Order: sequence, then C-alpha cells, then structure tokens
Amino acid sequence: MTKKYGVAILGAGWVAGEYVKAFRDHPLTEISGIYSRTPGKAGKLLKLHGVEAREYASEDELFDDDRVKIVASCTPPDVRPQQLERAAKTGRHIVIEKPIALDYAGVKRVYRAVRDAKVKSVTSFVLRWNPQFETVKQLQADGVIGTMIYAEADYWHPMKTEYPSYPWAVTKERGGSSFISAGCHAADAIRYFAGEVSEVSAFSSGPKKDLNYTYDPTTVASLRFENGAVGKLSSVIEGETPYIFNVRLFGTNGTIQNNRVFSRKHYPGSLNYWTFPTVEPDSGDVTHHPFVPEIKHFLECIENDVESHAAIYDSYRSMALCFAIDESAANDGKPVKVDYKV
Repeated sequence: MTKKYGVAILGAGWVAGEYVKAFRDHPLTEISGIYSRTPGKAGKLLKLHGVEAREYASEDELFDDDRVKIVASCTPPDVRPQQLERAAKTGRHIVIEKPIALDYAGVKRVYRAVRDAKVKSVTSFVLRWNPQFETVKQLQADGVIGTMIYAEADYWHPMKTEYPSYPWAVTKERGGSSFISAGCHAADAIRYFAGEVSEVSAFSSGPKKDLNYTYDPTTVASLRFENGAVGKLSSVIEGETPYIFNVRLFGTNGTIQNNRVFSRKHYPGSLNYWTFPTVEPDSGDVTHHPFVPEIKHFLECIENDVESHAAIYDSYRSMALCFAIDESAANDGKPVKVDYKV
C-alpha cells in the first residue's frame, strides 16, 4: 500500500543510511528513491537496508518524481543550499543536515525558500532528541536551574581518517571551519538551553597533529547572552581524545553538568551532585544518534501543521552564532555582535 509521504534522499553517504532506516520504518513514509553523484552507491544503500526504491540518475529525475513530498539533504554543505531551495520551491518539506551551509548567504537562501513556500523544515541538530538532552530540558522547565548565570558547551571529537566525509571535511572549501563542520552542534546546544548569544570573542589555533586541515581545527569562544549570562563554547576536532560533548549550566537554583545535577532548593538532602542514568551524547557514530525520534517529531509537525523547534526559523541562529565566532577568531578575538537578520 502506498504511504502518505514519499521521501527522496540527496546523497548516499554515512548519515543517509540512518534516514533510510527512520523513514523506512515510519508508518506514514516510504523511500521513493536516492540520488548520489556516485553511480551505484544509492542502490547499494537501499539494498543494504532492504528497501525497494529508485536510484535516481540525476537531481532532475528526483525533483521530477511527483511521489516525493519530503526531501532529506545528506550531501556535503557546499551544494546543500541550492538543493534545498529547489526542494522548497517545488513544495517539498525538507530535512536539513548540518551544517545548513558554509556561509550566511547560503543559510539565508534556505530560510527564505522555506518561508516563501510555506513548507515545513527540520534541522538535524539531532542531539535535541538525545535522552540526556530531553531530561535536562525537563529539569530546566521544572525550575531546577533557575535564572542562567553561566553556560558552556564543548564539542571534542578528532576527525578520524576512516570517516567517509574526512577527505572533504578537513578542507576549508567544503568543511568550512571547526565550528561550521562540527562545533555547530555545541553552538546549537548552548542556545537550546541557555538562550540567545548577543556577542562573542574567539580565538583559534592551527593544526598540530593532523596537518591535512586547511583551517584551524581548534576554536574557543567567550560569550555574552542576551539574558545577561556569560559562557563559553569550544570545538576541538583534532588531538587524542574520545568523543566528548559537554553541556554545563549554572543557575540561581542549581547546576546541571551533563547528567549530573545539584540543587539544594529542589533536592535539599543532597550533599553533592547526583547522576541520572541515561543515554549520553558520547559517540560520534551516526548509528548512536536519535534520528528515529527526530523524524517522528517532524512527521507530527507536518501532520499537525506546526513548526518544529528545530525548524530553519530557529536553527539558522545556531549557524549565525558559528559565523560570528569564526569572524572574531579571524580578527584575533575582536568582539563580534551576532547577526540574526535574515
């Protein structure tokens, strides 16, 4: 039986398989096909996951398929804006892999296309659906943190040469920067929990271990929030460490450091931090990431005609923060106001 929403995927790389599984198993969606610039790659991916669908010979063939109601972008970010603009202009809802684009012009291009076409969007800052993040968000809603005083987030994940995206992700032309290629997850997380950032001052350092990088793989930024709090962001994508993603939130009522909580107001008998067991954001492997709940959420948004909390209308701000950090780092830490105008 034909399902309600046909889904086409642009790109057949590492992350595309997670979307194939998520859409394959959702009761309202089916995979219509995949386009890859590498002939045969899409067909192999479909076969791997037991899906019968088309291997499109071209982008035009994909966009000419009337069955397609949702387009998921899993291509490198240098081609993402024009592909997603075309998808929105042809009336398709869109799933946006990160980074949205390599520059602010590209991000604005996607934003305006979605706005003008009145289609739905979701950006795969996928940790918003991670169980630890969901628990922290609920604790925050319950008042455990109170008014934010200080917040920080870290993305520490040295790029591995065996990752399929490695050859292009280490280049400035297609990877962009430490924050654009990877640290944007931390930028999104700090906004998600601590609010909008008004100003940044950042520094970066060039490659020391992996000399294939053509941009600085390590960047740290001091932040001023619109709510008066201050904070820090860092992105470290070379070195010798396992994947680590820190989120630390210090407030007037309590503090949450990853999955550790301290609040004398809410837990008066506590002598120190207590830890809640959960699925932590502790792996860079895409199979560990919560794409299934993200896609479930997105279909609910489409069905109920509501915007996702990770729609382009919100997520563009995470990219704006990354661009401000890069601008400051390029100017020896000069303070930069974050530009949210689209």
